Amino acid sequence: MATNNPSIEFKLDLKDRKILYELDSDARQPCSKIAKRVGLSTEVVNYRIKRLEEEGIITQYQCVLNLSKLGIRQFKICLSFQHLSPIRLEEIIGKLKKISYAKWIVSCKSNWDLIISLETKSIEEIDSIKNAILSLFEGYINKKAISICTEASTFNRNYLLENKNYLERERILVNSDKEIKLEEIDLEILKKLSENARKPLIDIASELKKSPRIIDYRMKQMIKYKIVTGFRIALNYKKLNLQFYKTFIYLDNPKQERVNKLIKYFQAHKNIIHHVRVIGNWDLEPEFEVYSEAEFDKIINDLKQEFSDIIKNIEIITISKEHKFVYF
Repeated sequence: MATNNPSIEFKLDLKDRKILYELDSDARQPCSKIAKRVGLSTEVVNYRIKRLEEEGIITQYQCVLNLSKLGIRQFKICLSFQHLSPIRLEEIIGKLKKISYAKWIVSCKSNWDLIISLETKSIEEIDSIKNAILSLFEGYINKKAISICTEASTFNRNYLLENKNYLERERILVNSDKEIKLEEIDLEILKKLSENARKPLIDIASELKKSPRIIDYRMKQMIKYKIVTGFRIALNYKKLNLQFYKTFIYLDNPKQERVNKLIKYFQAHKNIIHHVRVIGNWDLEPEFEVYSEAEFDKIINDLKQEFSDIIKNIEIITISKEHKFVYF
């Protein structure tokens, strides 16, 4: 029976973790393929996935996109508040969630109370979008900061199985690639996949009034040209007793060789699920999923020890609630 209570921890067995790992690696792969990989029947895998959905462990199936190839630029606004009641904050967050270009909205425990990731088609629009967002919090802002994303990747959750193969776990979100002009049907497919990346091909075809063959071909082309870089899952942190941390890393006149080694450290570390490089007060924004504060502290200490020559400071942000998260 589903509990539907996000505060109750859910105990995963090894088979559950294997299924979650497979879905996080490729959320669109069929149950029959997952069954072969995890050593269960297709029927049992299908049952377990439905149970993980009903229990609220899997909260979303996400389509991962290279935003650069869509001509999209991403930036964040970090806010600290004054004179703002929790009820009023929830009202404003409700409005934010309805804004199409607001892609990630999270409450924090740190120097910041709220972080908002926003998308735009041009640098010129950043200022107007920023002003529109800040106007929602007029009179409530204690301090603010902005970072513009220049490079970003998401990584498979290797910690689910202690998987050591980090070379195949990276999916590009932002890089220096040039925009690829897509037709309207391609954008419509991406919207459907963003709503549910595991949605069956035949359902997408029916909703868009196109043949499954056309939808299949266009999806394969977007994967071929690495516009779509993967399909993954979003998890309920509380039910899995996971803690989600974001960090702002300040670098001190680093050599590019050392920065590259630091980024390779991010790529290889099983608990780092996002790497973000920015223009702003800080330089890097790695994100972590861990099972305990002690585990996270060890990672941070290792980082400081290994890269003490270039890391000036690490600001730690505990993500307390994710209000919205979509890639497109």
